[in-house]
Amino acid sequence: MISFSNVSKEYPNGTKALDRIEFFVNNGEFVFIIGPSGAGKSTLMKLIMHEEQATSGQIDVNGYNLRKIKNRQISKYRRSLGMVFQDFRLINQMTVYDNVAFALRVTGVGGRDIRRRVFYILDLVNLLQKAESFPNQISGGEQQRVALARALVNNPAIIIADEPTGNIDPELSTGVMELLCEINRCGPTVVVVSHEHDLVKKLDKRVINIEKGQIVSDSSCNATTGPAIDNNNKKRGLNEK
Repeated sequence: MISFSNVSKEYPNGTKALDRIEFFVNNGEFVFIIGPSGAGKSTLMKLIMHEEQATSGQIDVNGYNLRKIKNRQISKYRRSLGMVFQDFRLINQMTVYDNVAFALRVTGVGGRDIRRRVFYILDLVNLLQKAESFPNQISGGEQQRVALARALVNNPAIIIADEPTGNIDPELSTGVMELLCEINRCGPTVVVVSHEHDLVKKLDKRVINIEKGQIVSDSSCNATTGPAIDNNNKKRGLNEK
């Protein structure tokens, strides 16, 4: 699903952000990427999103060779990814519903399909009752769930979450991470950049540790599920039945 083979990234100013990185993420896996500030985590995410290109090495994501991908394929490739950002990146002038629907409208999905899909995903993240609220009328944890719903609405194969708990209260962090675990159980591959080591340990998933642009450890664990969530949606997956 995600393959980095001998990947290095050096910026024009001479900074070597990544140095001969190698790892493979299987379809349906849940992986944390951790490391100190400046370790290269953000560069790695930008390479996956094709916002930056590697200086050397090969990157394959979801069937695309990112060193050879054509410009006309990039938008389609990015639709196979669901991005969740630390700063939410919601549009304050739009309701919760419209923030999520926007991700479908830009791809030309019809109105009836948008309505069905958005309400389904909002139900999945327990935000149906907030559909007509604006971002400044809901909590930080709820805003992060809106951002997650927006990432899910196109039914992506891979969810990339960059510090998804960085801007919410610590007591809400566990809930967001558990929701990501629940989504992972529905099928998508999930890759999370996080600085919250205690929370990472609690969830007992694979952890890739990066320092000074290199992978210093990569541990796989026996657990595959993480904490359970008691809600009525967990059996349904990301596609409407």
